[in-house]
Amino acid sequence: MKFEECLAKGLIRKDESAKGRVITSIESSRRFLNAAKKNLDIDEPEMAEIAAYNSAFHSARSILFTMGYIERSHTCLITALKVLSSNAELLSLLKTFDKLRLSRHNIQYGGSLTGLEEASYSVEFAEEFLIFIENNHP
Repeated sequence: MKFEECLAKGLIRKDESAKGRVITSIESSRRFLNAAKKNLDIDEPEMAEIAAYNSAFHSARSILFTMGYIERSHTCLITALKVLSSNAELLSLLKTFDKLRLSRHNIQYGGSLTGLEEASYSVEFAEEFLIFIENNHP
């Protein structure tokens, strides 16, 4: 979906109160990251992958919040960040985040399974994304 469509449908919108949500979103990202790691430890790769995605999702939302926007669509969140940011590292991270979004969707809604290797990669990515956010978007 294009950014203009996301705006027109209200799936992305300006909201000055969004900036007040940044810290809570980063804290949520940390909690989901910890849950993802714990699920890896107990050999629950699907739950680890879902939690890793949720961590990355909250990291991405925190960036959108700093820009004064809120979202109502996971796809539009990625679209908006691609349009609103010129940070090359963020744009690269968003490509992986979008792949993780699709994987999580297939697990959660399609009943797909995943392995420990893929889940571990997702957890590592979520941690890398959170570190990027903490270092670049306080």
